[in-house]
Amino acid sequence: MAASKYDFRVQKFVYISGALTDMSEDERARLRSFYESLADVCLEAGFNAYLPHVYSDPATALALQPDQVDLLDRTAVTLSYLVIAYVGVPSFGVGIEVEMAHHAHKPVILLCEKEKLETRRVSRLVRGNPRVIQTIAFSDFADAAVQIRTALAMFKEAVAGSVFTPPLLP
Repeated sequence: MAASKYDFRVQKFVYISGALTDMSEDERARLRSFYESLADVCLEAGFNAYLPHVYSDPATALALQPDQVDLLDRTAVTLSYLVIAYVGVPSFGVGIEVEMAHHAHKPVILLCEKEKLETRRVSRLVRGNPRVIQTIAFSDFADAAVQIRTALAMFKEAVAGSVFTPPLLP
């Protein structure tokens, strides 16, 4: 696989988690674009990003078997510095990735629409995960990018000079 600008095979990367399955192609394209905008913010902040759809999109990587996707994404979560999880669309995969982050001692930032959070349409189970360090409620995708930029700056400052837990490999 050719390296992309979202190459996770380097140190200091953020895992971007978000729904990819059971949606229209228009919705999938809209969300992919959102995830890529988050990855661009990560790059601006000095972190590379792992985007699951670049490596194992259910619509394009049809040859990958479920166990291969699990190994690929599990490895990326456990090697990451931080997980950013969009929880505005229900997704088994996102919930599993947040739980993987918990077991790998990786901090998690949740993202969702403000209206969904206020109307209690985001799972309390995922919101209550012990590794969640922040929940960002946004008005639109542009607002989410602004807030993630601020959160990444604070995260970077908080971990400057600290030693991360060694990666836990599956």
